Amino acid sequence: MFTKRFTILAMAFAVTIVSHAGITVRNAAGWLETAWVEWALLPGASSYNVYVGEAGSASWTRLDTELVRNYGTYGRADALGLKAGTYQLKVVPVINGKEAEGEATVAEPLYVKAHDRTGYAHFGRDLSGLYEGVGAYRNDGTLKDDAIIVYVTAETAKTVTVTWPYTATSTKTYTGFYSIVEGYRKCIYAGGMKRPLVIRLIGTVKASDMDRTRFGQGLDIKGEKDYTEFPFTLEGVGNDAALYGLGVQFSQVTGAEMRNIGILLCKDDGIELNKHNSHIWLHNLDLFYGQVGSDADQVKGDGAIDIKYSSYCTVAYNHFFDNGKCCLIDPSKSYGSETPADFLTYHHNWFDHADSRLPRCRHGKAFHVYNNYYDGNGEYGVGLASNACAFVEANWFRNCRYPVINSGQGTDKNLVDAKLSTKGLLSGEDGGVCKFWNNHVEGAESFITQRDDHNANLYDAYAVASRDEKIPETVKALKAELVKTPTTYSNFDTDEGMIYPSEPDSPEDVPSLLMGEYGAGRCQKGDFQWHFDNASEDGNKDVIPELREALENYRSSLVGFFSGTATGIASVSDGKASPSASSPRYDASGRRVTSSSSGITVVDGKKYILK
Repeated sequence: MFTKRFTILAMAFAVTIVSHAGITVRNAAGWLETAWVEWALLPGASSYNVYVGEAGSASWTRLDTELVRNYGTYGRADALGLKAGTYQLKVVPVINGKEAEGEATVAEPLYVKAHDRTGYAHFGRDLSGLYEGVGAYRNDGTLKDDAIIVYVTAETAKTVTVTWPYTATSTKTYTGFYSIVEGYRKCIYAGGMKRPLVIRLIGTVKASDMDRTRFGQGLDIKGEKDYTEFPFTLEGVGNDAALYGLGVQFSQVTGAEMRNIGILLCKDDGIELNKHNSHIWLHNLDLFYGQVGSDADQVKGDGAIDIKYSSYCTVAYNHFFDNGKCCLIDPSKSYGSETPADFLTYHHNWFDHADSRLPRCRHGKAFHVYNNYYDGNGEYGVGLASNACAFVEANWFRNCRYPVINSGQGTDKNLVDAKLSTKGLLSGEDGGVCKFWNNHVEGAESFITQRDDHNANLYDAYAVASRDEKIPETVKALKAELVKTPTTYSNFDTDEGMIYPSEPDSPEDVPSLLMGEYGAGRCQKGDFQWHFDNASEDGNKDVIPELREALENYRSSLVGFFSGTATGIASVSDGKASPSASSPRYDASGRRVTSSSSGITVVDGKKYILK
């Protein structure tokens, strides 16, 4: 059962290409603003140079050395920051210190798509310059002018060093992954840093690899003051970039992005937008179990992506694997003068047997939830907990127990009346109003709209006859009389000043789209894949022991760079220990060697010094 459901993939959605020269290209494909190629290692080659160019052009750009990696039996390179279009990748072996052009191979043309930038994160942002769009990339997918690129691996997370302008007349040096992120904040605040930053994660970086971590999530991306402009992207390279044993917290930043990273066994939340953030874009992430928390409902970890006191954010194209409490929106009931968590978009996420909070909405007038795949969910999908307005459209609900739950009314009140819960699933809060349009619902245990048999306002969602239909003010949350401002629907989705243009996909297309090549999650769906058994796991809210074991035992197959910088080596032997005789052996450059070789030898992820 275990081996059928768990796979570590080195390739998916790829095109096998026959070589016409020395290099044999195994697989290559375009993805979202990236293209990648894998090739068989060539005997005699010490390293490889890889180039990218537009299809049909004679102009080539060499990729950074860190983008060309060694996986023991094959090499891989990823070209990042590409506009939508058709590209070619050329692999050139280096033999005896020189490029061997006669042994090079050019992969067939590869089609690259643009990321979908629909959502509140991009709503109202500048269209040019340093603060264009969100993150370190322009809206066309290319890096912004003068962007700084920092590569981080398990081996370099403590030692990677930068020197940046601190003020107009001084510089400061920062060493270590955490310290560099913190230093970027300090340099922005001091006025010296006026350049975008992208940190590219290669392979798995564990909490123990870091120069330091912070309590809570572990990595703190923080502005010096509220809503600090922060043109920053944290992204993974390839299909195997992951944070293991730690998560990420954003605080007081505007215009930051995180993409193409897996989060495994995080300390607390996978990602938390803690306070006073805006225009944050979280997309194409794989989110797995966290570490077991102290509360009874934290056996799968705490939150996957929680948003607090933050606005104008987009959570899109993410793959949630059996998370317990996925997406809390929580500015707290008594936020007073604080900015609530509002103007949030959740679209094209695959809630793959995740249990609840998909999302759970509190104190906001504009939550747009569309084109998500609710797939075998054990508790509920969209939760209207307290004084919230949500437009839920064009989603596909398959065996989601309660597609929409509205505190104190409809299904939630029926659970209380039947004494299945004393406060319902949403803790007896004030509820909200959900506009429900063009969704597909199948296999739900309970779902009630105003069209069904119900008492006054005792329904989960208000089903409309057209997308632009407004909900009348007479429609209120059941507990409206208990709060100072009765919760009516804001009709934000029909107000051009409150909503961005969007053209949702047909709900019938959502499952195949999100499970497909350009769908939810990391490039190629990530190197770690888990396939759920719907017959036994639809509705199951318990931890799947095999899945947790697989996560705990996960190891990247990355060996290192062809320049000799190793990233997948766990330890160094003193020469007295003996490596396994049956395992393949590689030299420091990643070339396969014989069992009689001496010197530095890598076997099963360990480095031996053999005489």
